Amino acid sequence: MIDGSGYHDMLKIPPEISRLFETLLVNRGISLGERSDYHKWLRFYLDFCGKYQLEPSDKSNFAAFDQKLDTKQQSED
Repeated sequence: MIDGSGYHDMLKIPPEISRLFETLLVNRGISLGERSDYHKWLRFYLDFCGKYQLEPSDKSNFAAFDQKLDTKQQSED
């Protein structure tokens, strides 16, 4: 959604998915300081899938997401 200022609201992760993702990060030993970046990239990926009507659970869409980041010269940070 774009507001009057032209700012694009980033998709909000549904609470249940956020909790499951957080559990996965903890189980994988991702430090507390790094977890917000992982959540940020999950939001970017889900937003990308929504924009292009792709199924987020289809692993083949990761390559398309990565390619889109390359075309935008988006860093991984």
